[in-house]
Amino acid sequence: MKSYFVTLGFNETFLLRLLYETSAQKEDKLVIVVPSPIVSGTKTALESIKAQAVKLNYPEPEVHEIEISDFDKAFSQILDYLLPLPEPVVSDLTLGMRMMNVLILLALIVSGKKFTVYVREESGGSRMITFNDNVVKALLRDYSKEELKLLSVLVNNSLSVSELATSLGKSEKTVLNKLAELKKLGLLTQKGKDRKVELSTLGLNVVKLKGQEIVQEVQ
Repeated sequence: MKSYFVTLGFNETFLLRLLYETSAQKEDKLVIVVPSPIVSGTKTALESIKAQAVKLNYPEPEVHEIEISDFDKAFSQILDYLLPLPEPVVSDLTLGMRMMNVLILLALIVSGKKFTVYVREESGGSRMITFNDNVVKALLRDYSKEELKLLSVLVNNSLSVSELATSLGKSEKTVLNKLAELKKLGLLTQKGKDRKVELSTLGLNVVKLKGQEIVQEVQ
């Protein structure tokens, strides 16, 4: 079972695509939060979603109006509807008002829930990016001195475990344990027959964010 937590504007096409692409089932939860009062175009889109949900055996939409008066009140309402939902939570930030999507994204990040977010071309093109809670956690995580040093050594380098151990002044067993942890976070990859260790794109992004900390630790 999974949950969908989205907003909706005048066009239900992207939401239907999301439900199809993620193999939505009738027992899943579909929560739609929309600004109050609901305008006529959104009402039409909601009625269409309800009809399609019955026809395609998708979850029945649960619609909630959000009073957009100030950030704190609106965010509080978003949390009220998000926090009880079963995980994982799926969302598409291409739907509806940007204001609502910002609130949804922020709520997902701070909620600690497992989630996957999709963002598509608003023009209806084929390009799409997606990310999940693991990426956010890796970017926001506090890394130890040893981890920061290991990551810094791998910038623009591809090293074997033994080479890493020598560079860091650690035993291969210690390095292997740390590599396993960082690989689990998605920061490192090992390729080729020699299994040399490299930074993933996510790992490089962590290095960019932690740049000043890394400089301080290396010094």
